[in-house]
Amino acid sequence: MRKSKLILGTVAVILVLALVVGCGGSAHYESDEAAMGSNGGWDRGLASEPAMEEGFGEKAAMESPAMDPDDEGVAYAAERLIIRSGNISMYVEDTLAAQATIEQMVASMAADGAFVVSANEYGGTEERQPQVTIAIRIPAARFDETMDRLAEMAVIVNSSNESAEDVTEEYVDLEARLESLEAARQRLLEIMEEARNTEDLLEAEKQLTEREAEIESIKGRMQYLEQSARLSSIWIELQPYILNQPVGDEWRPAETVRRGVDALLDGMRGFGEFAIFFAIAILPWLVVVGLVIFLIVALIRWRARVRRRREPASADSEGGDEPEAG
Repeated sequence: MRKSKLILGTVAVILVLALVVGCGGSAHYESDEAAMGSNGGWDRGLASEPAMEEGFGEKAAMESPAMDPDDEGVAYAAERLIIRSGNISMYVEDTLAAQATIEQMVASMAADGAFVVSANEYGGTEERQPQVTIAIRIPAARFDETMDRLAEMAVIVNSSNESAEDVTEEYVDLEARLESLEAARQRLLEIMEEARNTEDLLEAEKQLTEREAEIESIKGRMQYLEQSARLSSIWIELQPYILNQPVGDEWRPAETVRRGVDALLDGMRGFGEFAIFFAIAILPWLVVVGLVIFLIVALIRWRARVRRRREPASADSEGGDEPEAG
């Protein structure tokens, strides 16, 4: 009986201690969590601020800010930024008249920013129209209309190509980088105002110069993308339609004779120049080389004759020295 009471008492004490410890730990965890919530992430805030002070805004330039779904960049991305371009090669009845028509068409859209980039003519003669190449920029909204009007001008469309490039993602990324760099620049300006020594001021000025260069580069790229998306480019090649060109029916034998005489004189002139060059620059060396070869051959032949003369004499001398038989 006494042992049963002792066991029950021990169990009761253990349960009481467990409840006390559990409540205390829970209260401690809730208090820490409340402190974290009330400070709004104080550990991260305190850790990031010294890093910004020490790095002169470098971290702000490297990290992109979070994008708000209601941000202008996202709204602009929904519109899509498309760069369209095309090229068309075609045969026309009159290349110069077609060029004038195209230039008038572009001039009618000049209020929207359209203009002729370049126009070149080549290969024209008195009997044949020249080939013409034209590069134009027209509003993207009138790209399809312009391509259709160009095709209607042709007798035959030799080739026609259109392409589109979606640069929305690149543009939004550039916007985010620009916002980050501008925030870093503002922070560097504040650090320069609060700088207490020359070393910190010079370092801040150096990084500020780098940030401003990056900002200008990004702004230039964004402007290029905007202009390219707003104005589409079209390259046009105009070739004269062969059936509309006059047939050459004139034969001028005198001109043929003149070209033949000119060719003959050119050939004689070339041969004469070669003969003069050969006689002055090459012939003397050939003479010297020929004399050397002649002397070497003559020496070899002379030694051969001398050797042949000596052989009979040596044979006779050997025969006279032999003793007579019997």
